[in-house]
Amino acid sequence: MEELEYKVLDDGSLVKKVIIKNIRPCIATEGKVRVLMELDKPLEEVITSLIFKYPPGKVNYVKKKNILTLSIYNRLITLYPSGKVTMNKALDKEDAVEIITDVMKTINQTYDDLDSTHEDNKKIEDIDLDISGIGPLNIYKCLPQTNCQECGEKTCMAFSMKILSGDKFLDDCLQLQEPWHQDQVECLKKTVGVEMMKIMGWEGY
Repeated sequence: MEELEYKVLDDGSLVKKVIIKNIRPCIATEGKVRVLMELDKPLEEVITSLIFKYPPGKVNYVKKKNILTLSIYNRLITLYPSGKVTMNKALDKEDAVEIITDVMKTINQTYDDLDSTHEDNKKIEDIDLDISGIGPLNIYKCLPQTNCQECGEKTCMAFSMKILSGDKFLDDCLQLQEPWHQDQVECLKKTVGVEMMKIMGWEGY
């Protein structure tokens, strides 16, 4: 197919344009398509920081190749250092462009934040943690485990799963905010890190 170029962000600090290079039917999902795209700038500088823009349950990061796959918008979007992007379960090329435009906005915001000197801003290279290895048990072991249901979930394990998917926030756990549960807060800091706690909705008390 002929490549299609779209300039979607006039004021993008890093990426402004996307080129659709190929569209093929989704093998597993009838009526949807797989789209191969390329952004106008490489992403190697921002990929590691993008990890902290999404809930951990939405992220899969291959550190050796610096490849990030996001499970968002009910599809998988994979970002490569070269600027190549693959997306599955798109409705059509217009739908793919609409979705990638939102991702590009996050990419640009992340790029703008790279110069921040806030002490909590860290690159994945500085953190001895496999982000894709964070599961509900990692979160659960650091919760009060009272099954009090104040968060709206029946159990702390159910709450942990909602945290990973981004459907609940750590601040929804009222017990965790009590001073006698500081050991649990410290457990979370050691397990996922302060920056990831913020992504999970922890404001700190």
